[in-house]
Amino acid sequence: MIVLQKVKVCGIDNYNYTLIDNDSKEYVKNIEFIDTKVSIGDYIYLPDNVLRETNIYTFGPIQERAKEEDIIKLIHEDKEIYLERYYG
Repeated sequence: MIVLQKVKVCGIDNYNYTLIDNDSKEYVKNIEFIDTKVSIGDYIYLPDNVLRETNIYTFGPIQERAKEEDIIKLIHEDKEIYLERYYG
């Protein structure tokens, strides 16, 4: 079972998202969201490895047979949206 960490979107500069976790630790992640709007104040539930790694990430609508470790949750305007990590 994959554990997702809740982070709040506190800043957006192009594809650079400033995220803060429950312990007030700040992360800046380069993320592209396909067909999904993300706003300051939204919450994203990400796997630990995404928070720890320095990488460029792309997430979009879930396609068929997504792997559990590639799925994240976004809370936008009180709606739960599940997204899949895209590779390549």
